[in-house]
Amino acid sequence: MIRKALFTTLLLLLTYSLFITVFRSSIRRTAQTVEQRNTVKAEEFLYENGTQADTVIVGSSMSNRLLFDSLPGHNDRYYNLALEGMASVDGLHLIAHAGYKPKLVLVEINTLDRMPDTTFFGKFTETGWSQIREYVPFMRLKYQPIGVMKALLRDWRGGASDDIVETVDTAFVTRLVQKRLSQTNDRPDDKALQQTIDKADTYIQELQKRGTKLIFFEMPTDPRIRNTNVSRRLRELVDATFSNSAYQHIPYPTDTYQTTDGIHLPRNECIRYTRYLYEQLSQSQTISQPTSTPNR
Repeated sequence: MIRKALFTTLLLLLTYSLFITVFRSSIRRTAQTVEQRNTVKAEEFLYENGTQADTVIVGSSMSNRLLFDSLPGHNDRYYNLALEGMASVDGLHLIAHAGYKPKLVLVEINTLDRMPDTTFFGKFTETGWSQIREYVPFMRLKYQPIGVMKALLRDWRGGASDDIVETVDTAFVTRLVQKRLSQTNDRPDDKALQQTIDKADTYIQELQKRGTKLIFFEMPTDPRIRNTNVSRRLRELVDATFSNSAYQHIPYPTDTYQTTDGIHLPRNECIRYTRYLYEQLSQSQTISQPTSTPNR
């Protein structure tokens, strides 16, 4: 009886593994919460297609919205590792841990005032479990059966499109901006800010030693938010730590961008800023024709 149960379980696991292999390209957006979405994105980067890209973007929910698939013929060369509710340092930490050597890493500076989330990172350094997830796909959060079935059913019903038009309520945005101003306009603690920047710098130095180029960019925000004491001081310390003589910085756009809450761009503005980034990189000849697969 026990032997039969074990055989049945093994058969089911093998069948599900085959299902994942066959339908992998159709299995997407299986996560239900922000934490799950971040975990799935990190899993995909570490164990699937992330290390095939020659350009990786790290940042927060602001740059998570960048849409590199809006660039014809270039979407496979980019991997957006920006994590919702987290920061650039978390993505840098994952890349450094993976032993991966991308050609280019784009670093969002807006959240360089945050320390890494060690609890999140711990999921990918557990002894034994990381190796199991790498070689046994059904052990990853992305492929948990309930999430997969819900995602496939949703897409089958026609809910796979991400082309959602976001309307901007200016009165609502103004209220949110005023609330953020009351929280971020105090004089920042320079020592604490520098410590967080230095933490990111440890990973940046490690990636540079591998031959990776790092370029800094700032996501557009409401001008009132951008001119707070904290934002201004953060930019000053970032410029001092990562000087223009040693690192490339994408110029902040002169055009005005709409936001949905003071810091996040709606989809159409995300597409516009993605193209702006691409144009700036092209002008500096940072972007070249597709090259061979990066090394791990």
